[in-house]
Amino acid sequence: MMDEYCRLLVFQQTLEKETTDKIEFFGLSVDETIKKCLLNGMSKRADKLKSDFKVPDKRYEAESPCVVPHPGLLTMTSSRFWYLKLHAFTATRDFESLEALSRLKRSPIGYDAFVRHLVEKGHPKEAINYVQRCDSNKRVDLYVECGEWVMAGKECKDRGDRAKLECVSLVFPIRLTHCHGVESCAHRVPIR
Repeated sequence: MMDEYCRLLVFQQTLEKETTDKIEFFGLSVDETIKKCLLNGMSKRADKLKSDFKVPDKRYEAESPCVVPHPGLLTMTSSRFWYLKLHAFTATRDFESLEALSRLKRSPIGYDAFVRHLVEKGHPKEAINYVQRCDSNKRVDLYVECGEWVMAGKECKDRGDRAKLECVSLVFPIRLTHCHGVESCAHRVPIR
């Protein structure tokens, strides 16, 4: 465990030298170091740190060797690498890198996490890009979270979900009147 901690400190010193001591890394946890790399445009270094310390895409446990043994340094013991990237790319408004990440492979955290986080941080237009990749039974609600009532109505119509369409049109009737026929479709959608 101490060997891992020493390796991390050496890696952090190297990062500080690369940034000519403009960014402080020394003493951070693995997660915090990865996040700081991502926030400062050092994506390749974050990936190297992830592989060197065997940080999986999904959850890692407290007994993992990548966890620093100092209790003050542990801030996200159950974090995920994809969440770190999602949060960092959103914070820096690097939506191109976020899109590239989402296309790299199937997201282990699901695309609804992308949608919800982007909406929460005030980027609903960016969030819309990920709704179609979510499970079909979640799309209507995610479109509503993005403020896209028309898309929510169309999704209901496409899925033949009359009850959901009626619910959306009752809650947001003014917004759906611009949806060329979607509001009136509630009565024509066949019940499955």
